[in-house]
Formats: sequence, structure tokens, C-alpha cells
Amino acid sequence: MFQIQEIDPKVYRTNTRNATLRIMGLFVVVGFASSYGFYSLFDDPVNPLTLQIMGAMMGLALVFWITAKYFKDKPWMAEAMYGWKLKRSLMHLTNAMRQLQEKVDANDVEAMKLMRFYHLGITQMYTLEQNTSGLIDLKVERDALEARMQAMGIDTEQKSFDLAKLKAVIGDELAAK
Repeated sequence: MFQIQEIDPKVYRTNTRNATLRIMGLFVVVGFASSYGFYSLFDDPVNPLTLQIMGAMMGLALVFWITAKYFKDKPWMAEAMYGWKLKRSLMHLTNAMRQLQEKVDANDVEAMKLMRFYHLGITQMYTLEQNTSGLIDLKVERDALEARMQAMGIDTEQKSFDLAKLKAVIGDELAAK
């Protein structure tokens, strides 16, 4: 289950930028080392560029593994991981948007709650990433759903997302995409 948290956009951008720079620095070191290592190990004078590219790709795979295994739980990666999880949750909803919208139009309460989470989540994502045009485009739809939910007596503070709830609302095979 994913929970929307209050995060200062400036802190978010600063910390994600720092995490990105650290991982890029690691890739530069590992990528160059593995690229040189592949070239030195196999020493093919016919096509050294291919060996260097293969080494760099191995370095990239190694950096992904190191990040997933050792860095993802570090405090300096918290905002980057939060952003990734938020986008992942929103992606599940985006992939099922047509079916979800149909359920919302049919006054399905659970679908409305999921759509409200989508609006709150996308609003936060746009705010964190300073996408003001996205916020403007979303405002009418977000406000209309909020007013409709209030009129029906449904809580509008839907700050958690559970994939199982989406599967229950739109169907298991559709939510898995």
C-alpha cells in the first residue's frame, strides 16, 4: 500500500538531484572500469568499441543492482524512492483510467476514491516537479470530482493506494498491466 506524504518540493528536488548525482558518479566510475576491463580482458583488436560498449552495459547493470540492493533504503534516497513509488502507483491508475472513469460515471464509490487518490497523487507529483501547466489542466476535473464526492458524503482525503482495491474495482487482469 502506498501512502501520500507531505514533502517540501524544494527538499524533494534537492535530495533527488543529489541522489541522481551520486548514482551518476557511481556509474561513471563503474562504467569506465568495466568498459576498460572488458577491453583489456578480451583484447580484440578488430572491434574494441563493441567490447567497450559491452563493458559499459555491464557497468550499468551493476549500478542498477547496487542501487536496488544497497542504496534504495538509504536516507539520501528516500525522496527519490518516494517519487518512484508515487509514479508507479499513478501508472497503475493511468493504465486502467478508461475502466475507472466508466465506474466513476456510474457512481461507484470505490472507483471515486481511487480517482480521488489519482488526482491528489498527480497534483503532488506536478507540485514536486514544478509542472504548473499540468496543475492547471487537472484543476477542473479534480474540483468536479471533489464536489461530487462531497455531495455524496464520501471522504475526499484519499491519500492511500492499494493495488488490490484497484483490482477489485476494475478487474484483476486489467489492473495487472
